[in-house]
Amino acid sequence: MSWYPEPDETLIHRGRATFATGRAAKVAGMRWFRDESGRDIAADLPGWPEAPAYTPNSDAAARTNKAVWGIGKAVVVVAALAVNAVSNANPDVDLGDGARPTDPAREVEDFPVLVAAPGTVARTLPYQLDPDRRDKLFTTELAVTDRRLVILGIDNGPGLKPTQVLWEAPREVLGSVVKHAYAGGGADVSLMFSDGSWARLRLESTAVAIQLVHELCPPKRVEMTELALKKLKSRAEPTKLEHTWEAVSQDDGSVLAQRVMRLEGRELRGKNYQVTKWIETDAAGEA
Repeated sequence: MSWYPEPDETLIHRGRATFATGRAAKVAGMRWFRDESGRDIAADLPGWPEAPAYTPNSDAAARTNKAVWGIGKAVVVVAALAVNAVSNANPDVDLGDGARPTDPAREVEDFPVLVAAPGTVARTLPYQLDPDRRDKLFTTELAVTDRRLVILGIDNGPGLKPTQVLWEAPREVLGSVVKHAYAGGGADVSLMFSDGSWARLRLESTAVAIQLVHELCPPKRVEMTELALKKLKSRAEPTKLEHTWEAVSQDDGSVLAQRVMRLEGRELRGKNYQVTKWIETDAAGEA
């Protein structure tokens, strides 16, 4: 049995969400849960099962891992040794999208996905959001309505099982939402709660991240300029569908935009575009 919003409630989005995972080589595949002073609190969270304890890779190991990821297996060993021998580069590396960390302490040297003092909202989030603490056949989803945020749990094992409501809170608990530029697939957002606690989640796609920041955090919306719209018209696939544009600022100051098309009452989102320079040059009166 699935989950549905209340009859007087409008569903904005529903899709997969988990705690995020580190991208930089020192913390790739890792995540931590901390209090406001940086102390690991995973063992203090009531009802949370144990999970692997991560230790950041050394700089040398991180450089080796970078070489392993970036080249074919046939030359892995030689290239890894070469990188280790001659490179003192930061293990935060470009994986092809040009993004760089905006907070190296929390994206390169460490990777907290939950920072919360005792008694704060983020500490109430369900452990099932952590892939290390749940069954491999169990998935979690984030549902956003016009009234609340809901974390849903779906057991995909044998037999038909009802969708579980693992957590919910009114939208008013949110102070802000941050879209991270330096993230796997560009799909990381941080939910910044009004009490100062926060959690970093990985969503289904960049399109969903843009949508939810636009919906949940009006201050991060960016008005499209005439220049930006003109440039996008020449780059985006032509469409006869009714459409608008969503544009939001990321934590590195860049701006992403995506077209929202409407077909038979449904909203369709596709490719996203960097529009930062067009908005800046338009504001400066440049072509």
